[in-house]
Amino acid sequence: MKFIKQLFSITLLLLAFFSWRAQGQDSLLIRPLFVLGKPGADAGQFNAPQAVSVDPNGHIYVADTGNNRIQKLDANGKVLAMTGGFGWGQDQFQRPVDVCAENGLDVFVADYQNRRIVRLDKDLHWIDAYQFRSEGEEKLTLGFPQSLAISIHGDLYIADAENYRVLKLNTRRVPELQFGDFDWGEGNLLDPQKILITTNDRIYISDRQRAAVLLYDYFGNYLYEIGDITLKMPTGLAVDALGRLYAGDEALQTISVFDNQGRPVARFGSPGDKLGAFAGISDVALHRDLLYICEADNHRIQVLQLLWGGKP
Repeated sequence: MKFIKQLFSITLLLLAFFSWRAQGQDSLLIRPLFVLGKPGADAGQFNAPQAVSVDPNGHIYVADTGNNRIQKLDANGKVLAMTGGFGWGQDQFQRPVDVCAENGLDVFVADYQNRRIVRLDKDLHWIDAYQFRSEGEEKLTLGFPQSLAISIHGDLYIADAENYRVLKLNTRRVPELQFGDFDWGEGNLLDPQKILITTNDRIYISDRQRAAVLLYDYFGNYLYEIGDITLKMPTGLAVDALGRLYAGDEALQTISVFDNQGRPVARFGSPGDKLGAFAGISDVALHRDLLYICEADNHRIQVLQLLWGGKP
């Protein structure tokens, strides 16, 4: 009898470990599936990765920041391409902190210490690099690019960590708009981390110092703030087909979920290095029912399946 009770307890623990329901009103079942990568400098290994992006075909792009490179993986973690190495020339980076591959054609990299945006093709071949100094209008210069996102119209938005603002580049990659700096009033940015643009032209920016996600329209007009009570140090952002926002929290080591009105509906995660736990959440990406979580301190990408109402 004692053995049966022990076996039953172990079974319950395993079920709880590999599948649990997130805290919140909506029914969300989380299934941790597997992890990609481990600490190291070989292909398929990572050193303090800061960003993850998934293209329409399910290919995974990782800003392997500590190794100063970008890696492209298939859905199973096989390395398909890799580029980088420390430096300031072509095919080199100095602290790449974000990667954007969502349009399936181009891969844009925020090359932080080189103060530039690098454009690659989908196979990580070099195309071009963009830098914006103070030769033109001061408000349209680029300092240290912290994050970037491309809209469905082809415009590129860059979160500038030095000037605490967002710079918009048009399809010709000419800067034409900035917003969110110190004189922006209620919607000014203090420590922008990640930027996300939805298909309905809404712009989300996580701000670690404000402990919230700020929402703007396509022209940079401030709308409202999300998560100022539930978040502590928000980082990566993703949005699903129903407009639910997923925000990683570097301090709490959790993922908070908000509905399309900005109301909290679920939260899951805890600190640790086991499957289903997180350390140093730096970014998140969503592809269908799979959530990819970039963990800088665990040097890996963790993959979870999201089941809303028991269904993907």
